[in-house]
Amino acid sequence: MKKPITPINSTQNPRIKALVRLRNARGRDSAGLVLIEGTKELSRALESGILIEEIYYRKSGDLIDLIESLMNRQECSATEFFEVNTTAFEKISYRAGSSGIIAVAERPERSLKDIPSDGNPLYIVMDGIEKPGNLGAVLRSADGAGVTGVIASDERADPYNPNVIRASLGTIFTVPTVVTTAGEAIHWLRSKGVRIVVTTPAADTLYTDADMTGPAAIVVGSEDRGARREWLEAADLQVRIPMLGAADSLNVAQSATIIVYEALRQRSAVGGS
Repeated sequence: MKKPITPINSTQNPRIKALVRLRNARGRDSAGLVLIEGTKELSRALESGILIEEIYYRKSGDLIDLIESLMNRQECSATEFFEVNTTAFEKISYRAGSSGIIAVAERPERSLKDIPSDGNPLYIVMDGIEKPGNLGAVLRSADGAGVTGVIASDERADPYNPNVIRASLGTIFTVPTVVTTAGEAIHWLRSKGVRIVVTTPAADTLYTDADMTGPAAIVVGSEDRGARREWLEAADLQVRIPMLGAADSLNVAQSATIIVYEALRQRSAVGGS
């Protein structure tokens, strides 16, 4: 039986206003919901078991096949569908070149106990990183390198900001990610026997000389302040990326990517993962 579709033709519709409120952190925190815009992002959320409550799509013949496909998915059996005219859709869309589809999903609530810790884990810790573009880029690298989990050690971090979801291409849903304090993260990593490797320009050891074949957490700090003292003091090893020009550091997402792929290279060389 075909699911009903509710048309929305006004920017004053209460549902449109509710979606606009979800664009800010306070609205998302209050409702416990997130916005997911884009077909790749939505697909990855569905494949990861994220509960999709509502799907809004721009009234367009180009989307008919996609909407029918979504309606037939078991994961969308309880999802409500809304067809939105162009003006109203532009009001709720937060990205240029939108693919014409926005979903409202239940926000995942994860803690450190939800991150896998068996085998030979590899983690990325983002310390004091708040910019959505950087958070999303680190998550894409984490997904690509098969990282076990990502820890944001700053309670101000908002990994389910719509722009983080966009920058990560939906990999926020494929990589276990938690927000916690530095102290709690350090205690948890210590309890799991994970080596803490902190990146800092002041380190003596090059990242290529660091042994990351065993359980490891790679800690990257913000570009202006670097990793906080709490992490520097907890480090089992501090490493640096050689900088041969005028700048003393790379973009944080670039740094995380370089080091996590070095860890992957080392593990592959010894037959680990």
